[in-house]
Amino acid sequence: MAEALNPAASPPIFATALALVVVASLVTSTLLYVFVVKPSHSPLSGIPGPPPSHWFFGNLKEIFAVKWSEGQFPEPQLSWVKQYGGAVHFRALLSERVLLTDPDALKHVLTTHSDNYPRNAPVRRHLCDMTGGDGLLSTEGDTHARQRKMLTPHFAVGKVKDFVPVFGRHATQLSDTLGVIAGTSATIDLHESLTKLTLDIIGVSAFGFDFNALDNTASTGAAIVEAVKSLLIQPSLAFLVGMAFIPTFKHWPLPRLTRRRLAKRTLFNVVDHVIAAKLHAPRDVTRPIVDLLDLMLDEQADERVTPADARTHVMTFLLAGHETTSATLAWVFTLFAQHPDSEAKARAEARAAASSSDGIIGWSALADLKYTTACIQEALRLYPTVVQVAPRVSAVDDVIPISDSKQPIFVPKDTNIVVNVGAMHRNPRYWSQPEAFIPERFLDGSVEFAADKALRNGQGNTYFYMPFSTGPKNCIGMRFAMAELQVVVATLLLKHSFRLTSEADIHPKLVGVTIKPVKLEMTVHSAT
Repeated sequence: MAEALNPAASPPIFATALALVVVASLVTSTLLYVFVVKPSHSPLSGIPGPPPSHWFFGNLKEIFAVKWSEGQFPEPQLSWVKQYGGAVHFRALLSERVLLTDPDALKHVLTTHSDNYPRNAPVRRHLCDMTGGDGLLSTEGDTHARQRKMLTPHFAVGKVKDFVPVFGRHATQLSDTLGVIAGTSATIDLHESLTKLTLDIIGVSAFGFDFNALDNTASTGAAIVEAVKSLLIQPSLAFLVGMAFIPTFKHWPLPRLTRRRLAKRTLFNVVDHVIAAKLHAPRDVTRPIVDLLDLMLDEQADERVTPADARTHVMTFLLAGHETTSATLAWVFTLFAQHPDSEAKARAEARAAASSSDGIIGWSALADLKYTTACIQEALRLYPTVVQVAPRVSAVDDVIPISDSKQPIFVPKDTNIVVNVGAMHRNPRYWSQPEAFIPERFLDGSVEFAADKALRNGQGNTYFYMPFSTGPKNCIGMRFAMAELQVVVATLLLKHSFRLTSEADIHPKLVGVTIKPVKLEMTVHSAT
């Protein structure tokens, strides 16, 4: 008995037991600190918000379950905003985050003090990897300001005007294709057709390469469409955890990641081929500059970019200006199918505009598309294709003003800031009948416009409506995108009307960073 109680009699067993006790104590202490002590003493604990639903994922599981697969967009963030206000504290992957939808807070973070709120490092690394280098989506500070200054002139009104014929030519090509099945029982996945359309447009506009995606017999176009789909994979919890915590995760031999790497190589090869061809072509000063790549490589430009930088910028425009535009178009025609009176009104406007512009939707016709533009803006309000602004992180301790509270909120350095555009756009505090499709709310002078403005105490919608973000990192191609949307919508409406089939599924689905209808199956009808 005495021998059994003597530690010296069995030193290995005793040492092992002691080590296990110490390890268990350390693990328990760490868990208690991480999940009990630290949260209760967090500087963010005074900000209201939902309790975490999981010890590791925090509130992330409910965000994924509701927003991207099972529930109603834009939940759960919209419910949080309604319950807790314009600043909401929640948890995700062992970290604390603050969801902002308050206009004063957004102005502070995205505009007046934006230098103190760079995009967070994991997102920047991911975007850098997708585009092949440091571009507008991944740079900060002086580098971002320099790139922005260099590229902004390429999206000036005069330059966008030059691209309108490209928009019209490809939109007419799709319209002619739709005309073949108009009035028949044939169905079409309209979003798929719109994706091919916007890919062809951005290919020609960005770097002078026609993917011919609308031509279903063109193998190059089909390969590029599949490459873009593979690159913009739908994120999963496992993917996010891997990207956040495992530096080498993107190189793992997983089937989805392998497809993504091959897709990236396919796109890079196409862009590199076009850049090399342009650089080695005989210089012709009389040849007009016809695409964004020409502008960047122009020897007469104030700042000519390197081929590597040019590829990064072209990839940025390709990825940011393709899927987002096609998704917006998909929602516009979904809403028209649900509201045929609005479709008819927009068609009448488009035909009137075309009649004074040689029968086409040219640059001069865009100013006459006021109601059509309002329909596009309302679609972007209800279904902002980029549902969340790239997450920010506070670079310093800061105090953020909140309009619906007398007290500002304190955020310590390294706080993750989330801006959910979907929840902001449907907040009943600032929008009358926020769930309804009411294009008139974007027509100055209308009753609906006045009703929304009254909710905002007479303010405009700058920090209440952000489909293209805002501040120095807003979408540089906003004018380009709006002109493309106007031309495509009006051109297709000239001859066609669209109706959802019984097999259509218009629930929002996240693809990459955009939302689109799950299955936009439609029939096409000749418009009278």
